[in-house]
Amino acid sequence: MYKCKFVLILFLISFPFFSYSNEGATGIVKERMGKFQESKNLMRAINKNLSDSDFNAITQSAEKLNKWANEMHEFFPKGSEASSSNKSQASDNIWSDPEGFKKAIKTFEKASAKLIKISKNKNIDDTVSSFREVAATCKGCHQKFRN
Repeated sequence: MYKCKFVLILFLISFPFFSYSNEGATGIVKERMGKFQESKNLMRAINKNLSDSDFNAITQSAEKLNKWANEMHEFFPKGSEASSSNKSQASDNIWSDPEGFKKAIKTFEKASAKLIKISKNKNIDDTVSSFREVAATCKGCHQKFRN
């Protein structure tokens, strides 16, 4: 139980990195922001499911995160950079460092795939550790590729 509380604290500390408001956004930017909102909700759900040791729910949420990781690059076409008209929070680094952005997405994809695998073993300590890795990929990507 102690580790689950620590995960909650870690997640709440990281919460500012998971804040999305798509008011005024349109088109692909609005879709992208909706996907990130869904991702945030999945991370919250996993955090709660860790407290409940609901490994089936953790696996299902991790699978959805992994699906998002595999399609994320499609939601960042050229022209969807941040501007006053589209409300995007995407950093120009996404387009000036596309290889770095692809690498960050790949790291998220691998971490979420690992969480799927680990959660199926139903070991709470390993699952908590794997969840932390997923959260760290989100935070790291946001620090470099989000305004």
